[in-house]
Amino acid sequence: MTGEKDLHTLLATMHPVRRDGEFVYVLWPHGKPLAGGIAAAVREAEGLTVVMLRADADGLGLSYDFVAAWITLEVHSSLEAVGLTAAVGAALTEAKISCNVLAGFHHDHLLVPVADAERALEVLHELAEDSGQQRPVPAPALELRTEQPADRPAILALTAAAFAVSPVTGLPVEGEPEEVGLLRRLFDCEEYLPEFSVVAELDGEVVGHVISTRGWVGELELLGLGPIGVVPRLQRHGIGTALMNETMARANAAGERGIALLGSPEYYSRFGFVPSTTLGVEPPESAWHGHFQLLPLAVWPGGVSGTFRYAGPFTG
Repeated sequence: MTGEKDLHTLLATMHPVRRDGEFVYVLWPHGKPLAGGIAAAVREAEGLTVVMLRADADGLGLSYDFVAAWITLEVHSSLEAVGLTAAVGAALTEAKISCNVLAGFHHDHLLVPVADAERALEVLHELAEDSGQQRPVPAPALELRTEQPADRPAILALTAAAFAVSPVTGLPVEGEPEEVGLLRRLFDCEEYLPEFSVVAELDGEVVGHVISTRGWVGELELLGLGPIGVVPRLQRHGIGTALMNETMARANAAGERGIALLGSPEYYSRFGFVPSTTLGVEPPESAWHGHFQLLPLAVWPGGVSGTFRYAGPFTG
């Protein structure tokens, strides 16, 4: 079963339940076999911390300072969910209740001072009720459209930010990333194809861009894709995927034969890209090997052989 990721749904449907008993944090004696009803454990460099029932710790003669009530948030939260812990912590903080959080596979668990248990449950029930009464504000829709000359300053700025860290070395780039200069030249070159320069706009802001320019294998016309960039704060939010899907849809609609690019095989294989050599096409640089890839489109002719040639700005 997949855990819930939507914060509003998590808050509105969570059901806080107190587990029976009082719980304590104990530093487990080194070398001592585990015993008693251990509910959670964390291994640190300094030793093994366990959370267990107070009665079991007393029976084993183990010392502790913090005595807690255990509250389980009975909603199946994904381990990738964002914001649940922050929202719950903020509500308890406002009520001046300290809180220690443990994440399980199915639920999140809170350990609060035993004296504050009832008040903590009230706060959590109120948070769930308030969230259920509020309608989430719809996220602004991502718009994909053809680039206009007025977009270019924003496109160059986002490209500079997107490539401020080299995708090859993983190190910060000194000065202007080379992708910015390449993009300037592509906008002005003969191989520029306006309909394949696509921007992603979110709430009036240009947040992503991809360009494909004319390329060839022999006399066969193909598209050479790149650069593609997304503003850093929104990377891994699906914008790059949306730009790729839009490019492929436009290319098929225009009767293009295929799209070539240089990039991560792990990432681009999800779109159907394969190493170019498997289709008889050699990369412009032999050192690129499997990182140079091709996507054969609906009218891919087959029997193609030769070396791919990018638009002029890629080579000069």
